[in-house]
Amino acid sequence: MKFDELNVEQLEARLAELTDETSEEKRDALDNDALEARINEMEAIKAELEARKLAAAEEARKAEEVAQKSGEPIIETEDRKMYDISTAEYRDLWIRNLQGNLNEDEKRAYASNTTNAVPVLVSDKFFEKMKKLAPMLSEITLLRVAGAIKFVAEGTRNSADAKHTENSANSPAADTTVYVQLGGYEFLKIIQISRTAKLMSIDAFEGWLVDMLAGDIARSIDDYIINDETNGIAALTWTSNTNQIVAATPAYADVCSLIGLLPAAYDAEAKFLVNKKTLYTKIATIVDSTGNPIFVPDTVSGIGGRLMGYPVVVDDYVTSDNGALYLGRFTDVVGNLSEDIHVDADESAGFTANSIMYRGVAVFDSKPAKGDAIVRLVTTTA
Repeated sequence: MKFDELNVEQLEARLAELTDETSEEKRDALDNDALEARINEMEAIKAELEARKLAAAEEARKAEEVAQKSGEPIIETEDRKMYDISTAEYRDLWIRNLQGNLNEDEKRAYASNTTNAVPVLVSDKFFEKMKKLAPMLSEITLLRVAGAIKFVAEGTRNSADAKHTENSANSPAADTTVYVQLGGYEFLKIIQISRTAKLMSIDAFEGWLVDMLAGDIARSIDDYIINDETNGIAALTWTSNTNQIVAATPAYADVCSLIGLLPAAYDAEAKFLVNKKTLYTKIATIVDSTGNPIFVPDTVSGIGGRLMGYPVVVDDYVTSDNGALYLGRFTDVVGNLSEDIHVDADESAGFTANSIMYRGVAVFDSKPAKGDAIVRLVTTTA
């Protein structure tokens, strides 16, 4: 192959083909000589690509210096795009760095031009995956503000004067606000993979990274929102017949009593929250006074449905031990993802196993802002 006849795009396309051909699924079909030839060609292409990119970067730098001296507008270059975290070029560079596929010149350039920030394109995929696997992230008021925050929520609200005498003095209503102080807790996941990760395509590696890191971190955060001993929904103060109904075996009357405990002001946005096991073994079998089931499953999505007219959120992190069934306006739970998932790689940690360790860390905190916005039904039988 004559590299001088190919441009950068063609070289990158050929490199992608070779990477795919030498993937774990296909290399068993290659004999040793063919595999060695492909690897040698890959290395040659990588070296040629780097040389051309460095040459282009140097030309761009010189052009920028000339433009700055002459006062002419600076034209966007490939080098600039490569280190802009919102571009596909940076996403590819970031992933190759995690795979350990940068040569020494690229490593130096990467270290001097970036902060190893997660590319916007990958960060968005992390976030979408987290919301998909952690149902409560889509139900609470979720902020993405760096550092600790103090969130102001609605407290007590009084009605307006029913009748005001014209020209008479009027006092301000005794409305109150609630402050929710949120810090940040690290949610961390470490995974290990064989060094064959170097041979994965960029798209395949990104998909694996999103599934493994975002998925498991999301589940941990979901569990925290519901069950944390201090800030979780389950940690609210529960009082029988005030915000909690206790039943030996849940019946239609118990569900009606539960609904009656929730202030009507929250009804428009209220939803049930329940474990799938509890839903289908204790709740879905309940019928009303006319013999009709009180739960109507969503036959289109197959997830949740409606219970006594309210939407149902199914979440496996709601404990099934006490058959907990929550009803509330869950937007009154405030969460802050103060740091999106950050990823680091370490090849030395897996030296003896010929593997690479990846660590994903997100910083999150949440807390219910209003105790009266959520009620629950629990059972005394397992």
